[in-house]
Amino acid sequence: MADDSLAALRAQLEALPQRPKRGGDLRVVLPRLRRTLDFIAHVRHPRARLLARLHPYPKPWRHVTVAVDDGVQVAGWLGPQHRDAPSPWGLVIVPGMFSTKDDNLHKRRAIHIHRHWKIPVLAIDLRAFGESTGIATAGWKEAADVAAAARFLVAQTGVKRVAVLAESMGAAAALNAACAEGEAGSTLFAGGVLAFSAFMDAADAVRYISEAPPKGHPFRRTWSGFRRLLLAKSDGAYERFDDLLADVARIYSLENVEELYDLATPKRRVSRITAPTLVVHSTDDPVVPVRHARRLERYAEGTANIQVLLTAWGSHTQFELLDAHWFWEVCRRFYGEVNGVELENLSGK
Repeated sequence: MADDSLAALRAQLEALPQRPKRGGDLRVVLPRLRRTLDFIAHVRHPRARLLARLHPYPKPWRHVTVAVDDGVQVAGWLGPQHRDAPSPWGLVIVPGMFSTKDDNLHKRRAIHIHRHWKIPVLAIDLRAFGESTGIATAGWKEAADVAAAARFLVAQTGVKRVAVLAESMGAAAALNAACAEGEAGSTLFAGGVLAFSAFMDAADAVRYISEAPPKGHPFRRTWSGFRRLLLAKSDGAYERFDDLLADVARIYSLENVEELYDLATPKRRVSRITAPTLVVHSTDDPVVPVRHARRLERYAEGTANIQVLLTAWGSHTQFELLDAHWFWEVCRRFYGEVNGVELENLSGK
């Protein structure tokens, strides 16, 4: 991609019509309820494994395990190359915290992309979630999960370029992975990184979701659910993410949790990213405040291959739910421009 083409694409995407549904619309309420049930159903590792076997992806998808260098086993579903027209690029789908590859949302996305864009797709569970092993590190070690998944996709399908579609903590992990690959001179993510609702400062993000918001705050209900999920995930050991990470820092022999936060923070390293990268964030995000996207803009200033697209709606990772046509048009145009292909808008699929 030319240095100025991504900025021009971002301007085109900013001009796209936006018609988000209202939060009280049943077409929003019911899918949100289903997603909440997905989080609850997959929060425990044994149950997540059982559900993955009871409700597998359709053939020719196959269940795979990606070995990460530190011994973590990342679970995934691989949609292979299409025999009639092998693609030179493929996609890795990276869910956020408590979300998994087997959630209805990510499963449907993966299947439709594989079927209609005719590219190989690998949908994964980040470490500590779904079927994957390991412990959560707020996007630090998860970056290795994303890179390992990308290399696995290359080895299994022969693609030359890997693209990433990631959300929330998965998006922060993808940015950290792109930073590391760019610093190493690798073109692994030349297919483009599309990151929705990513945090840029791990310390700020973790402290924000750990403290109880005041009554009436838009994050209050989500915070309460997050705390319950963390309690269930940790067998009652933790209800604050910062407490969990303080112990994780000790496990990894770090000086303190602040060192872990620094390792998990993308913003200071984004200038090293060489892959075409688009970060999408909403100004009404109650989970990762918009200040994170604003900080990225400052740290990425002068870096043409990183662009930030802001909307006044979208909440936290709710873009497809609120305006599916817009969400898929952003995906279609971004990956199409980066990879030089015409892609179908999948909003009606």
